[in-house]
Amino acid sequence: MQNLLSQIKTCFIVAELPAQLHRSKELFSERDDSLALKRLTQIALAMLGGALLLWLVAGYHGAFHLFNQFTPCFPATFWQIVTFMGDTTFVLTLALLVARRKPELLWVLFIAAIYGTLATHGLKTLFGAERPPVALLSGEYNLVGKALRNGSFPSGHSFTAFAFVAVAYYFFNHRHLRLGLLLSGGLIGLSRVMVAAHWPVDVLVGGALGILMTVAAIKTARLSNIGFSRPMHLFILFLLLVAALMIMSGHNGGYPQAQLFAKVIAFAALLVFVCEYFLPARHSRPR
Repeated sequence: MQNLLSQIKTCFIVAELPAQLHRSKELFSERDDSLALKRLTQIALAMLGGALLLWLVAGYHGAFHLFNQFTPCFPATFWQIVTFMGDTTFVLTLALLVARRKPELLWVLFIAAIYGTLATHGLKTLFGAERPPVALLSGEYNLVGKALRNGSFPSGHSFTAFAFVAVAYYFFNHRHLRLGLLLSGGLIGLSRVMVAAHWPVDVLVGGALGILMTVAAIKTARLSNIGFSRPMHLFILFLLLVAALMIMSGHNGGYPQAQLFAKVIAFAALLVFVCEYFLPARHSRPR
């Protein structure tokens, strides 16, 4: 019993978490990558401009068939995996991989999720736009996964994907990584059209909102240090763990062929969490 208590006292979540949160708070307050925020804002505005232009030229349903006709070029499994990567549970599960090293990322992502929930669900309720399976006749499009009906505008998956992209873009200052993040977000957004879940306008607006809400979340996070307190950090961790466990228990968002891939990622994230938070702390671990 004495040995067990000694081991508990030396694990990271007990011995070093408060110090790590304090270091994270200092690094976040010192970080001021205004250029990254400017570029993210420009990308979001370009996406909104593209959505407006598309709507004016071709209408709300514009360019859907232009993209959706190429869905059969790749296996249905590919599109199901890619589109599920925009699911909120999947994105929160991914965040577990950097939770210990980047507590500030979790704090910003948490605020962005609140803003995103209010924005996307508010707009979905306001517009009540029909999705492709309702507006189009069967046979006129390629459907992958479950046929969704209402709440098309804007795309929640695109919001979630680009919110995570924007957070990672800001905190990881690596040119090739940032480019890869933007391309990944674009592919996830495109997949929503390819599986016939959304119109291109939905994707462009959803992605733009994801970026803009994250930029706002970064600015908001600077106004309060509550995200660097142990209770709040543990609460956010709890939400991430719930998301990972949901995937492990079978959540697939209507895309069953993505389930195996999602479970592998969730298992890896849970394993990383256990190892990093509950193994004995090592003071030499790099930040």
